Amino acid sequence: MSDDAQGQGGQPDPAAKPGIFLSYSSKDRARLAPVVEALHARGYEVWWDREITAGAAYAREIEAALRAAQVVVVAWSAASVESDWVRDEAAFGRDHARLVPLSLDGTEPPLGFRQYQQVKFARGAKPSAAQIDALVAAIEAPGAARRVSVGAAPSPIPSFLNRRRLLVGGAVLVPVVAAGGWWLAGRGAGPPAHSIAVLPLANLSGQASEDYFSDGLSEELINALARLKPLEVVARTSAFRFKGSKAGAREIGAKLGVAYILDGSVRRDGAMVRISTTLAEARSGFERWSQTFDRELKDILAVQSEIAQAVAEALKVHLLGADIAAFSLGGAANAEAYDAYLRGRKLFDKGGGEADYRAALAQFDTALAADPAFAAAYAARARALMSIANQYTPPARLRATFDASLEAARRAVALAPDLAEGQATLAGVLTNANFDFAGAKAVWARAMVSGSGNADILYRFGQFSCEIGDFGPGLPAVRRATVLDPLNPRAFRALGYALFGARIYPEAITAMRRALELSPTSEGAHAAIGDSLMLTGDLAGAGREYALEPLDWLRLTGQAILLRRTGDMAGSEAALKALIGDDAGVTLYQQAQVYAQWGQADRALSALETAYKARDSGIVLMKADPMVDSLRKDARFVRLLTELGLA
Repeated sequence: MSDDAQGQGGQPDPAAKPGIFLSYSSKDRARLAPVVEALHARGYEVWWDREITAGAAYAREIEAALRAAQVVVVAWSAASVESDWVRDEAAFGRDHARLVPLSLDGTEPPLGFRQYQQVKFARGAKPSAAQIDALVAAIEAPGAARRVSVGAAPSPIPSFLNRRRLLVGGAVLVPVVAAGGWWLAGRGAGPPAHSIAVLPLANLSGQASEDYFSDGLSEELINALARLKPLEVVARTSAFRFKGSKAGAREIGAKLGVAYILDGSVRRDGAMVRISTTLAEARSGFERWSQTFDRELKDILAVQSEIAQAVAEALKVHLLGADIAAFSLGGAANAEAYDAYLRGRKLFDKGGGEADYRAALAQFDTALAADPAFAAAYAARARALMSIANQYTPPARLRATFDASLEAARRAVALAPDLAEGQATLAGVLTNANFDFAGAKAVWARAMVSGSGNADILYRFGQFSCEIGDFGPGLPAVRRATVLDPLNPRAFRALGYALFGARIYPEAITAMRRALELSPTSEGAHAAIGDSLMLTGDLAGAGREYALEPLDWLRLTGQAILLRRTGDMAGSEAALKALIGDDAGVTLYQQAQVYAQWGQADRALSALETAYKARDSGIVLMKADPMVDSLRKDARFVRLLTELGLA
């Protein structure tokens, strides 16, 4: 069982500062200190370490930081050209099109790096403002100092590892930005120029039962705008926090970190719909554009496209033909299908339990009966079926439910290959239903082509990537999701899990605490904090967190491990017994975690093998899960990873 099963399952941002990894020789540390200070003063996040002598713990943290960075600044000198560490880091930057070479003393770089133009500093002198300007220009210029054609552009990362530094006394990493706003760090002094929040359109019908329609239109408009690469669009969960709010544009803009607010209302009268919209500057409240649309219900998709185009023009965003076509991608051909789809989305987003998911499924089926070519409805049907399979389907019917989900997802992709939600849903089903990680990874790559502006897709992609140990694209994607959806506890919970898998425990705790600030009942957050505290030696703190975890199976897993560490053998055994309960097959993966932490490798591996055969969704975690690190060199563990395609 995986915790994710209990819930739901580009181009660099021109306004955000790129995260910088500084590669150098420890002999040049004093020389580079003022360079780092100057970059910090200009709003950049810089990760750099002191002497690399602390072994594997440092190596893991350095690799995670290197993979998460958008730019790798390599300081070449007589000392650094002799360093294997620096050469490896430089090769990573070169091969991923992130390299910015800096010459400290005129030493010629090693072979393989001499064709790159360097930013040159005077030998031995403190860098001048002009030299810092030249370095900044190289960092900001896409490809100017990076003549590499190998590798893909990195995902945008507005806040690079929160300016983590290594303490002088040891390999302890600490975030230096306060928890109250660290997820917006790196955006600079103000919000990006093309950032916007679409507030939920007010329902003026006078009937609360019509909320599904106004909310659905709002969400569809958010998704349409998010497909435009130049725009930075706040996601639904955060925007909908202000539904019915009396807060003004300035307050909302400050809380969401955006420059513009799109607000409005919807009134439906029979076959006619009136949509009124206003675009205002968040900082001043000044109205930039407003318009009222009176249309027949059958033309509702055309109205969404008109609104999106008007917003783009008001923000001086140049649209291409493909951009305009993307507004209605995967949409319905008739009003009846669209209405049923919106009803289903409202039920699915409610996520109240099996009854809600099955009611949503029925609405999606109604939509597809009215329009068999409605790609978005097929994608929604697949997600509903996957949620039902993961949470409420007995083993005997599990395969049939997963197959139905897979069929719907494949149909969505066949009908609309460029619909990011369809591709993302197919990737999720391939992972959950078939443990097809290689196939899912290829599908995710397609989803991210047009879905990199959608926070929901970003955090799902990022969580998948981190679960399979691919932290390079995974961590930036989940971080990006928290910027686009700063009031969504699920996004911060996903970031917490990603950081936990990357062994960045202090930041994992910070992310999970933010999730709890946003939703005190957030499932899994207390257990994840407990795991991080336990693995860093704070057993008392871990115990307090486990006691607060609302999910029994997560709380019992942590307590079974913790009590054994504190010497309470009887309590530990009792917690495991309660975890197993009446159906040992439900928590097989968690049992494997317990046995691994107890040092009982054979029982842990047997539990993992049984979990794999039983299609326990928790098995997807084993590639990056710190809880099973003690098993990684065992041949049985390696064989299982190989069968999963994760070796």
